[in-house]
Amino acid sequence: MSWLVVARKDFADAVRSRMLWVITAIFLLFTVGAVFIQRVVFSEQPGFPSAVQFLTVPAGLIVPLTALVVAYLAIAGERESGSIKILLGLPHTRADVVLGKLVGRTAVVTVALLVAFVGAALILLGLSGGLAVVEFVLLTLLTALLGLTFVGIAIGASALSATRSRAMALAISAFFLFQVIWDIIPLGTYYLVEGGLPTGATRLPAWFYLVQGLNPTNAYSQASEIVFSGIGPIVPAEALAGSSVPFYVQNWFCLVILALWLVVPVALGYWRFERADIG
Repeated sequence: MSWLVVARKDFADAVRSRMLWVITAIFLLFTVGAVFIQRVVFSEQPGFPSAVQFLTVPAGLIVPLTALVVAYLAIAGERESGSIKILLGLPHTRADVVLGKLVGRTAVVTVALLVAFVGAALILLGLSGGLAVVEFVLLTLLTALLGLTFVGIAIGASALSATRSRAMALAISAFFLFQVIWDIIPLGTYYLVEGGLPTGATRLPAWFYLVQGLNPTNAYSQASEIVFSGIGPIVPAEALAGSSVPFYVQNWFCLVILALWLVVPVALGYWRFERADIG
């Protein structure tokens, strides 16, 4: 259980550096603010998401950004400072370091997230006197999975990098890819395959929605439909170019996508870190 020692130390360092308190305050501000805005400003508008469902909007932006910031220097920072040699001089393998950092930084994000969601629940109870407990708990767990996924992406980038600047560049690139650039990718792919852009009357193929959902932030939003609507397709069959709904456009498959974004970057980072010359 050497990785657990690394995780505990990593979490304790985050508490001492006040990193935990800062991101807790950020999460609390955005979640409580989202609930307050939904209940006070938009609650009377027909078709507007419920207060619990509306939490996915700030979570889809703040959780990925914060997780990347929290974790991108977890390994690269220690490699550049030289403290990684001390860590590896103890009875820790490089696998212990990667796994321990993943668990430690995930604990930081998860604790902050839980505090923020509890605060949002209290505000919701105070404003409306009621709370959809099952939906709220399931959404909290799903949002924690989103945080774990982006911590995994950041840990993978950190393990791939020998310097802080490279790790920062990878983290910034990941954020812009998923938050800014990704919407262009399905359209660009459609243009390459079909020779033109879709119009308003175009029935899109199922793979178009798969490419959209490969963005972990979009996968989180689509997976949240499991909480509020149950397991089902992302889009109805009549909206697709084909006559059936493939499994990869079912909302449960978005959980698989999130799991892959967690496992693959960490595995690639570990593979590179295991072969790196620390000296």
